[in-house]
Amino acid sequence: TTTYKKEMRVVLILLLCGVIEVTQCHEQRMQVKNRLIKRRRNVELGVRLANKSRSIVGGENGMGKISAISSLVKTIIGGGMLALPAGMAAGRHTGIVPAFFIVLCHGFLSAYTYNLVGRSVAVTGARDFGELWTAAFGPANAWLIDVMVGGVAFGALLTYGCFCGELLNQLAPSNIALFATRNRAMFFLAVFPLLPLALARDLSGLAASSLIGIAAVLLSAAVIAIRAIDGTYSAQGIFASAAAPPIWSTTGLSLGTCVLFNMLSTAYMAHTNAVRAYRELANPKDAPFVATCAFGLSAILYGTVMLAGYLTFGSIAKGLVLANFHPNDIWAFLTKVATLISIISSHPLLFTSLRDSFLSLSGLRDKTISSFSTFATVSISLLALTIALSALVPDAGFIVAINGASVGAMLIFLPCLIYLKVAPLNSLSKFESTLLKALFAFGSFVAVFGTVITCLEAFTDLLA
Repeated sequence: TTTYKKEMRVVLILLLCGVIEVTQCHEQRMQVKNRLIKRRRNVELGVRLANKSRSIVGGENGMGKISAISSLVKTIIGGGMLALPAGMAAGRHTGIVPAFFIVLCHGFLSAYTYNLVGRSVAVTGARDFGELWTAAFGPANAWLIDVMVGGVAFGALLTYGCFCGELLNQLAPSNIALFATRNRAMFFLAVFPLLPLALARDLSGLAASSLIGIAAVLLSAAVIAIRAIDGTYSAQGIFASAAAPPIWSTTGLSLGTCVLFNMLSTAYMAHTNAVRAYRELANPKDAPFVATCAFGLSAILYGTVMLAGYLTFGSIAKGLVLANFHPNDIWAFLTKVATLISIISSHPLLFTSLRDSFLSLSGLRDKTISSFSTFATVSISLLALTIALSALVPDAGFIVAINGASVGAMLIFLPCLIYLKVAPLNSLSKFESTLLKALFAFGSFVAVFGTVITCLEAFTDLLA
């Protein structure tokens, strides 16, 4: 019996080991199976979406190269451009050569990551950024897209609030107490016309706002460049008192250079529209060329405005460079009027984007459709929040920089991670795979470090 018991123990131990081994093998097979299922689902999602959208992507009715470049340039350039002279003057200033180099490099990096969105759409067939996110990471964290899109709109609205108050304060007669300060002017505009526009459900009448915006931006760029050349604000010019001599430096760098980089992240922020833009191309193979040309042209414009504004106003360049111009400068006056009209007409479109993101996150979308009181309550609350926070910000340049450091940097470099997730197996070279990982890590670092530096620049004298 003793021998029998020993043999039974040995048998039981062998059976137990066998069960453990079978279990481990089964778990390993299940893990492999789950990975294959997940990859197959992603492929099926891409095929299904691509089949649904074949009539939309490409084709004779799509945009040609010139039209696509023009449309993308209109999407890229905006109010962030007017803060770049202040970015160059931040801290102990940035030299001309590194400033231009940063503008160009940031532009072409942005073009590369913008094109990555198109390459991801080609793989997945996604119709919007939400579907692209789902194809890459699954539906569980899709709410993050609403957070990022809402964050972009929120930052832009804060910037627009500061711009509106600053411009109306300078344009209105000085003897009107209602417009005596930036904040008073901002609160007036909040009541009218921004509040009625925020409560409007139909914004089709603002369809031409993008054309007004591009005209105002180009007029601003032209006036800033001309005033840097014609000597109006030089030491012997008629408006010399409104300027300060720039600190000339060819190669200088400082921690303030991070502020310039952050502002450029806002200025080049067009990636949330990349899915739609790719799908509208007549020939999707033109996407890299379109992105390179559009961001390259924008970089040239940004570099010109940045240098011209800095050479004119030096260390006193404001976050809204138009605010530096003398009140009696007629061309600057017309530019301010055009910019104010452009901002007021664009504000409701950005506000709608913020409200839609909030309603999606809060689950109130259906209630606002059936109840105007809920719609009005949400609209008034969000408008009041953006205007109140704009009033607390000392300078619009801070909002442009902080928005670029936080949301902008992540949105520009997020496509690197998305494409790593959706790219077909073995389609990426080792070099590009390493590059994508490095760019995403760099974007994450900039989001943290850039935010800290921007706050130090705005609220302390440590970088002076």
